Amino acid sequence: MDKIEEFRRAIEKIDVESDIDYMSKMENWCAVHVTRYMPRINQNGVMYIPSTAMATNFESPRTTVHVTLNHIVASHAYGSWDDAPIVVLAPYSDVIKQNGNPAEVAGTDTYWSVDPDVGLVLPESAYVIKPDNDGPLFKIDKHGATYKRDNYTTEEIAQIESLLNWRDSEDYEKYKSGDLSGDEIKDALCGDKRMKQMYDAAKDKKAFLRGLFEESRFDILSKYLREIVTQMVMQKIGFRYIEHIHDANEASHVIANAADAQNIPSNASNKGHSNSLYAIIEDQFDTIYRFLHDNVINQGLFDAPDLQTVYDVITKHGLNDAFAVSVVANIINDKPIDFDKLYQDAFTKEVEIRTESFQTDLMLFKNDLKKYMGDDFPHLTEAQRNKEIKRLQDMISRYEKIEQKLSKQKEIAKYDKNLADTVHRHCARLSKEYNAWRERIVKDPEYNELVQKLRNWVVMQSTQSYGRDA
Repeated sequence: MDKIEEFRRAIEKIDVESDIDYMSKMENWCAVHVTRYMPRINQNGVMYIPSTAMATNFESPRTTVHVTLNHIVASHAYGSWDDAPIVVLAPYSDVIKQNGNPAEVAGTDTYWSVDPDVGLVLPESAYVIKPDNDGPLFKIDKHGATYKRDNYTTEEIAQIESLLNWRDSEDYEKYKSGDLSGDEIKDALCGDKRMKQMYDAAKDKKAFLRGLFEESRFDILSKYLREIVTQMVMQKIGFRYIEHIHDANEASHVIANAADAQNIPSNASNKGHSNSLYAIIEDQFDTIYRFLHDNVINQGLFDAPDLQTVYDVITKHGLNDAFAVSVVANIINDKPIDFDKLYQDAFTKEVEIRTESFQTDLMLFKNDLKKYMGDDFPHLTEAQRNKEIKRLQDMISRYEKIEQKLSKQKEIAKYDKNLADTVHRHCARLSKEYNAWRERIVKDPEYNELVQKLRNWVVMQSTQSYGRDA
């Protein structure tokens, strides 16, 4: 335990300013990938991280692999990795030697678009931290580390408790004592009538709540031990763990600036990927998947038990997207669905929208520049005027480059070959699954009735649409 205490005292001396200066230098970056799965090993004995597309045999077209820089990813609106037990660390400089530059750098979300046959190749310097519930509390070796996520002894629990930061400690103590506020108790019971009855009937309500939160309490212990071991390993391999890298804060900006200096796409926000063209492909996939498989909110086509439900699914979704139109045309007119084209059309449409937006912004920037270079703002000093002129000139230059690049990338293959290859393999699988489903329903005695009902429905939709437009 002395070893951990010594380590904790050492990291507490590091202040925010030195961390920001540290992260402004690319050689100090350490890629951190948190996952529920061990890295794979290729035929050459080299470890790699597969994209989601590779891991799902192209059920998904997601071709990116993501890391954070010098810290463990925090939970956010798009997901939580608190229960992901495996941490993969590698010097950023070594990762780019193996894979080239990432598609985008951000302190909170740096990602590569990977070859669907290769994945993100890990360098020899990569370090894997994984659970071992039968070993010591933690163990750090030359190229790997282990830590316990369960089976803690009383002494081990006390050791981890003594290390908890104030944020985790506050929740932990509530769960341990069962001393929660009324609103917290209400949230914990989640509107579960049976659970509320059990709570109301409990003689020792705090004991009931302690039992209810027992797993949550141990989750905090294992999550924090994972972070402590990651910090120790990072220090061992010559890097600094940075706790305060957040969305658009100063640390994120200096990281983005360092990437910009190397002509690498960057973002100080944690929403770079969700606003990227890669996300357009994933959004299209979500639309198609919900139509075919959504048996939670609505019944999906592939899950429909009969042709009446197939009809209900189609008419409930309506003809509001290209895939729905394609399905109807396939059933009514036997027209094959070109899944590759669906993805390409969605991609091209988004590129055109973004290009138009950049062109509009460029026009506004240029108009503003004319005003500042003229006599529109006589109250400004020369220094203030020159500052605004320089800012606008920089924005115009940046937007012109983006607009020119976008205009040349309306095809997925021109934007990113890895993405194009991944989408094509995904579409091949999707087409095979869809055609197999259609072959099954065609054999249903009521199939011709379904075709006629859909024809009538399409006519009705067209009539209603014409009436609204008239």
